[in-house]
Amino acid sequence: MEIEIGYFPRYYYSPQPNAGGHFPFAIDGELPLYVFSMDGFYLPDCNEDFVPLWMENIKAFPVYFCAEIPSYWKEEYEELCGKCNIKYKYLSNNSRFSVSVTEIIDINQFREIFPIFISIGSSNDLVIWSTNKDFFRVEEREWKGNWEGKIGEVVVVKIGKEKSVFWIGYDGHSIVALSDNTDFSTYETICETLPPFVKPTKCEYE
Repeated sequence: MEIEIGYFPRYYYSPQPNAGGHFPFAIDGELPLYVFSMDGFYLPDCNEDFVPLWMENIKAFPVYFCAEIPSYWKEEYEELCGKCNIKYKYLSNNSRFSVSVTEIIDINQFREIFPIFISIGSSNDLVIWSTNKDFFRVEEREWKGNWEGKIGEVVVVKIGKEKSVFWIGYDGHSIVALSDNTDFSTYETICETLPPFVKPTKCEYE
């Protein structure tokens, strides 16, 4: 499996939520030290072991997914969580979608739940997840980008020391990591965390 890895320049992103940009959520507190993208693939077609094994390699568990669950996915999502003994809670609800936090304790639960999150994230509803701790809340914030000036509900993340947050990028064509974990401090150390069947190439963002 071939992927591209590149660090985002600082001007690519803001702590303010940016509809259509980076990122469609808010960042509270200090910005993360390392922000990089994995590209060159379409997540629904990827090797199904890629992300679960990567999370296991970086000792991510427990993992906490924060996602916008569209109303037409909600019943299936709740049934899947019940079947797999997965804990979840809702941070907000409206007629179009609900914002949930889902606790994933091990790689087996991750394998069960990740396909539905791939489908949701690849449809450009928000799917992000954190390592080891639940960092998420919902607040009213001012948007940038396509919703410039709009005040509305926003998922807010605060990234802790040595922790990471991952976001399924637009249309499912990338995974972006925001991290203070030194495992992600260089391209070489990122590559060391990947499963052996993943063949990375370094790319540059200008």
